[in-house]
Amino acid sequence: MAKNERILAIDIGATSIKLCEFEYGDDGSIGLAVFAYREYEEELSEDTRMGVVAGLLRQMLSESGCRARRALVSISGQSVLMRFGKIPYGNYDRKQIKQLAEFEARRNIPFAIEEVIWDYQLIVGEDSESVDIMSVVVKDSIVSQFTNSVSSIGLEPILVDVAPVCCYNAARANGLGKDESVALLNIGGRSTNLIFLQGERFFARTIPIAGYSITQQIAKEFSIGLPEAEELKRHHGFVSLGGAYAEPSSETAASVSKIIRNVMARLHGEISRSISIYKAQQKGAAPTRLYLTGGSSILTYCDTFFAEKLDIPVEYFNPFPVINILPGVDRQRLGEVAHMFSETIGLGLRFTVSCPIEISLLPQEIRRQQALTAKKPYFIAAMLAVLILLGTMLIALQTRAASIQDHAGRLQSVRNQYQPNLQKIKSMDSEAKGKEDQCKQLADLLMQRTIWPMLLNEIYRLKPDDLWLTAIEPIYGEVQPFEASSVGPVVATAGEDSLFGPRGGEDMMFGGGGGGLFGEPGGGGLFGGPGGEAAVAVGQVVSIGGLNLEGAFVVPTPGQTAVTDSPEADYPFAVPDAVAADVTEEGAMAPRPLSGNSPEIVFVERLRSSRLFSSESNMTTLKVFRQHPDFKNAGTFTLQIKFEFPLEYTQYSGK
Repeated sequence: MAKNERILAIDIGATSIKLCEFEYGDDGSIGLAVFAYREYEEELSEDTRMGVVAGLLRQMLSESGCRARRALVSISGQSVLMRFGKIPYGNYDRKQIKQLAEFEARRNIPFAIEEVIWDYQLIVGEDSESVDIMSVVVKDSIVSQFTNSVSSIGLEPILVDVAPVCCYNAARANGLGKDESVALLNIGGRSTNLIFLQGERFFARTIPIAGYSITQQIAKEFSIGLPEAEELKRHHGFVSLGGAYAEPSSETAASVSKIIRNVMARLHGEISRSISIYKAQQKGAAPTRLYLTGGSSILTYCDTFFAEKLDIPVEYFNPFPVINILPGVDRQRLGEVAHMFSETIGLGLRFTVSCPIEISLLPQEIRRQQALTAKKPYFIAAMLAVLILLGTMLIALQTRAASIQDHAGRLQSVRNQYQPNLQKIKSMDSEAKGKEDQCKQLADLLMQRTIWPMLLNEIYRLKPDDLWLTAIEPIYGEVQPFEASSVGPVVATAGEDSLFGPRGGEDMMFGGGGGGLFGEPGGGGLFGGPGGEAAVAVGQVVSIGGLNLEGAFVVPTPGQTAVTDSPEADYPFAVPDAVAADVTEEGAMAPRPLSGNSPEIVFVERLRSSRLFSSESNMTTLKVFRQHPDFKNAGTFTLQIKFEFPLEYTQYSGK
């Protein structure tokens, strides 16, 4: 331990946090350098516990100016489960006694063992046939939240203890129970810890009656909220003496005092029952003196009430004689809150003093980290040994490397003789791969050349005689750019991007001698004749999902009129009776057949029945139809058809 090392002792209670910074001298002295006390501004819950505790601790450290970074942590007795039992005492060695103790402790754990942190301690009593064992169990999630809160503000938790044990250690350090049986009553915010001290004997119970119980009862009796009830307790609260005595002039104070007395009477009943359990199970003697501590113990006449009820002397416990109070501490302020710091003093003793009860509920991951920190000197020594070994190996490797380098120089001279041949082989291999890629592209183009005539033949095969097409346009999908090698001249792009341009025009795929992919010899296409120069074809893979068809038809039965709502229709015109209209997304009228043989409807039905086009009505359908502007007995239409399987082709351009 370093000279004058400083350590924080943090008691995280159910309603408040107490903090002390102790300075430990090399002579074994313990000095109180800083203390702080703050109550929570909101109630703790499973979801808010970590954030509230971390925020409050950060404020307390900032205001108090603590310098220590290592922390001892104590948690409320309400959060833990304490059990006392006995194990037979025989001719066992230390290992066997430890195994029996672990078995007894595990038997008292009401949760799955992987969900809790637990510890135990043997307590030597006067019984020669058995030994007492105390086990402490707490949910792993609760401890982790508290340790994470401490770690999140830059502190290092090195120990986790529980409030009843800390309070017991502080009492034993101050000589309580050394020659007689005494009880220590710690009345907190949410629970009360009753601790019995008799020589080496230790017994404790956590009673769920405390200051919060009084606040709840006041709120119930006056029909007010808990904050208002807490204010009434603080300003008018005292323990009514009972019997014949002069009541206070304030009716509110009189009512509050009676409520407090009723709650204290319930607490007295639990204390009496605990004394009976202590005498029966632990073979202990009834306490001859009671010491009070805790935040709710300073209610006026509290000591008088318990003195009357228990018929024993009652006084307040002062935990500070075992430590030194350093000059910078505000003694007047400390005196006002001294009754709350018994757990914090007992926790601070754990760092240097060997205490009667020593347990640790530190999470396993923090213990592993501490063990790793303790082994750092050995790791450093091992690293130095490894470095020496590596240095020796390095010298040997350097000698060997010089020999290898000499042989490598000789091999390099031999390799240089064959380097030109290797470059020729690589060049020829690259050229062969380029030719192979070109062959694959040409094969794909030949396959595409057969697909489009088949699609056009199918469309014209399904077209009725009294219907003709005026335009066919592809519906493009996603485009994926790429580069590939090719032979022949640069492929020209059609001026209109048309796939169906006339022969000899500027068509991209079916053009003639004007430079199409399938152009005549000498025209500069991929299948052109000699004379073209090799180039790199830069292209993009174009996906075509369907076609837009535009055309006209002859109305077969004049006189039957249907009116469309299409924004493109100029006026009503005659269509068959058996055509109903549905509005598409474009707002135009899309006829669908119920009966009849209107040419465009027949055409749509034939297309849907083909295996090359989609049969879905919302995919292959009429988009717009209207009357022909020049002929009363004719109509024009726009038709959308979807391919059953999308087509892809490569659109090339030169680079």
